[in-house]
Amino acid sequence: MTETREITLTVNGTERTIDAEPRQLLVHAIREDLDLTGTHIGCDTGNCGACTVLVDGEPLKSCLMLAVQADGSEVLTVEGMAELPESAGDLHPIQEGFHEEHGLQCGYCTPGMIVAGKALLDENPDPDEAEIREAISGNLCRCTGYQNIVRSIEYAAEELEARAAADGGTDVASAADSTSDVGDDQAGPAFDCGVENCCGGPSAEAGEDGGRVTEPADDGGIADQTADIGGDQS
Repeated sequence: MTETREITLTVNGTERTIDAEPRQLLVHAIREDLDLTGTHIGCDTGNCGACTVLVDGEPLKSCLMLAVQADGSEVLTVEGMAELPESAGDLHPIQEGFHEEHGLQCGYCTPGMIVAGKALLDENPDPDEAEIREAISGNLCRCTGYQNIVRSIEYAAEELEARAAADGGTDVASAADSTSDVGDDQAGPAFDCGVENCCGGPSAEAGEDGGRVTEPADDGGIADQTADIGGDQS
């Protein structure tokens, strides 16, 4: 009977424990013991890159690593891409890019290409074409001619940048609150636009306790608030 060793891996965010033979390759442990068959076996010699996964954040060809060498490591396979925060419960932007830009034909190399692309964008969010081609140079494709794969990764880079910009928008209420924290000798009383419950302005109940309640001007506009801002600064 072949001796085995118990190893523990954190795979796609979940801790998994398996019994691995000392000679067992990581790719076989992923596919056979963990039943994650999205990681493909191509050449078994490290040439094609179809078995690429992330081990502790680094892209590695899992046919060149023993499972016992990965003991205690974090492993990301293509199945875990949809669980990442940037996927927002849907396709990861790289997966979406391969769909939108037709970056696959037979699909056999695709999981490795996607993982290699993610590793690149984690390190370099805005790569040029030469940098993308360099990053996927260890992943072979017999179908596409690579051009659409490059476009797919470019698509993902743009999408990730757009999402980051959207998440970084300024919250109006927070900005108004921060304005009120400025010293009175610098900015005077907190500014409000004069509209109830807007931009940190007065509520309908304010007024009797010192809050400023403004009335609309006769022409329907908002009453002039400049007199309230900083006195001699206005």
